[in-house]
Amino acid sequence: MAWGFQTWDANGTPNNYGIKPVSVVGRIQLTAGQTSGNWSFTVPSGMKVGFAVSLDEGGNSVGRRIVASGNTITVTTASSVGLGNYPASKCEVVVYMEQA
Repeated sequence: MAWGFQTWDANGTPNNYGIKPVSVVGRIQLTAGQTSGNWSFTVPSGMKVGFAVSLDEGGNSVGRRIVASGNTITVTTASSVGLGNYPASKCEVVVYMEQA
């Protein structure tokens, strides 16, 4: 017998998946002021990369954009606050794979 909690949508389809399991495929160390870079990772067919940004050292305004696409993480310059834009301070980007 399985134990836990479950929720359903209006159609009776389960929609509570709990914590999403991920497989970490790499880490990227970004230095203070770094606003460029491109990293590729080997992932199986049907998978893509995603990322999470660690706590940073602070002190820098928005200056970099981080984008995951397919099997690649790209860092470019950003000049405004917005989704996907981060401070250009020292931090670590944890790269994981998920279904495409």
